[in-house]
Amino acid sequence: MKFDKETIIVIAIACIVAFAWNPFCVYMGWMPDPNAVQPAAPAEVAPQNAPAPALPAPAAEAPAAPAKELPAEELLQYEPLTLSNETLALQIAPGEGAITEITLKNYLNADRSAPVKLDQIASAATSKQLQKGMTGIFPAKSQWKLTGIAKPVFTQDSCTITRHFLTAAGQPFQLRQTWQLGSGNDLTMKAEFLNPAAAPLTLQRVVVSDGELQFWATASGDQMRIDSMKLDCYTADGDLTDVAADAKDSKFYRTVGDLRWLALSNKYFISLLACDQPFQLYPERVLVPGKDEEYIVTAGAEFPAITLPANGSAELNFNVYAGPKIASLLRNAAPGAERTMHLAWGPLDYLARVLLWALDALKSICGSYGWSIVILTVIIRLLFWPLTAKANASMKKMSVVQPKIQELRQKYKDNPQMLNTKTMELYREEGINPLGGCLPILLQIPVFFALYATLDGAVELRQVSFLWAKDLAAPDTVCHLPGFLFSLPVNPLVLAMTLLMVLQQKLTPSAMDPMQQKMMMLMPVVMLFVLYNLPSGLTLYWTVSQVFSILQLVLQKRNTAPAAAGKGIQKA
Repeated sequence: MKFDKETIIVIAIACIVAFAWNPFCVYMGWMPDPNAVQPAAPAEVAPQNAPAPALPAPAAEAPAAPAKELPAEELLQYEPLTLSNETLALQIAPGEGAITEITLKNYLNADRSAPVKLDQIASAATSKQLQKGMTGIFPAKSQWKLTGIAKPVFTQDSCTITRHFLTAAGQPFQLRQTWQLGSGNDLTMKAEFLNPAAAPLTLQRVVVSDGELQFWATASGDQMRIDSMKLDCYTADGDLTDVAADAKDSKFYRTVGDLRWLALSNKYFISLLACDQPFQLYPERVLVPGKDEEYIVTAGAEFPAITLPANGSAELNFNVYAGPKIASLLRNAAPGAERTMHLAWGPLDYLARVLLWALDALKSICGSYGWSIVILTVIIRLLFWPLTAKANASMKKMSVVQPKIQELRQKYKDNPQMLNTKTMELYREEGINPLGGCLPILLQIPVFFALYATLDGAVELRQVSFLWAKDLAAPDTVCHLPGFLFSLPVNPLVLAMTLLMVLQQKLTPSAMDPMQQKMMMLMPVVMLFVLYNLPSGLTLYWTVSQVFSILQLVLQKRNTAPAAAGKGIQKA
């Protein structure tokens, strides 16, 4: 097929746009610069694999302070405490009774200069409007007055803080919180409410916070095409509901019912809060100053009333998971928590999780997620080989009878009804199913969409290298070509994928007219523009799939050629 001048110009313009669009957005400030230097990690955060610092020996809890008001400087005399294991480092503020910073030791930010943090990242302008910290406890619509803090009791992996309060009505009570860091990404928090008075006390609308969360691209510097952030709620009946951070108020501030756990998650990480007693949802959010439709979201477990008997107490126990969205870890954290991964939409999410399980299983065998993607793609294409072969054979038949169809179109161009009748008669005579080329492909689409979603959302691929790609969750950029205003990234996998698409189109039998064929030849250029900055895990899958398709077409042509020759000899 020949290209005219206009076609060549369109292809050239599309290629320039495909290469230059992402750098142009960075130059204009519409998206973050992936090469920008991120702030260095705070000095007190230990390196990823460094041993935990020695902590002082556990101290005995001081006697409970009387319910009297103390000066502010005495209330805040205790420095933040740090709990640590091989996976997490938690910073706890005694004055707030909350986890104010969570460091994930095994995950790094985009430029790999510091560990990922699930911390309180709200600006000063927004933090006053939101709940403070994970596992922070406060009344929803009133104020408690802090009157004293007992000396914290802590070890490397546990901490107990007792604080003394007065309710808005002046009634004293104590709140003792104990955090116990487990193995991996799990911890527990026990909250004990103590009533020293001789009369019962009821605390209204007590909220336990699940922390704060903001868009992942802003927090980490990772490149994102779609930065999702969700609030998930699991009811006592076993139903999971979720809402996006930017949903309408009527949907975001909704009544869900009795819950067993709630979770805040972005694309890769999640904070989950589960309780041994049912609770209500307490959601909050605030717009990030200067950024349209970008929210900082918080959520809490609200208990309508906690009654303390005279000289008695009440207790709540919480399980917390803070870390990556990995199905096996989530499954152990809480019932149904693996559904918060949100890899794909609707029923495809189940299929995507099955494919992710297969990807993990292959990785355990071959030791590489890159080769696991290659093997999984080949396995799926082999499973669909018969359907693809039928589609290719049908398209071949359609291309053979194309001259006859053109004759019918010319002959009955003024009579569409007769043209349709004669065309269907021709199909029956030649044994052609008009849907034979489309139906097998349509049956494959859900699987390929699910695989696409799996590779796009799996945290397992983040910052994992393969061949020249430094990160399977980011484009496989090998260099940048200098430009006048910005540099142009060179991504080999997507370029190879585009060339293979062109080759596949040339090998695929076509029943289209010349104009339609010319339009189809522009499709690879359009795909280059749309997919140029895809994560390399996705372009690896797409490239391997294209290679497989071409190989199947070549083998089918070789197998059908002798059969056609044999028929010709018999007819002679």
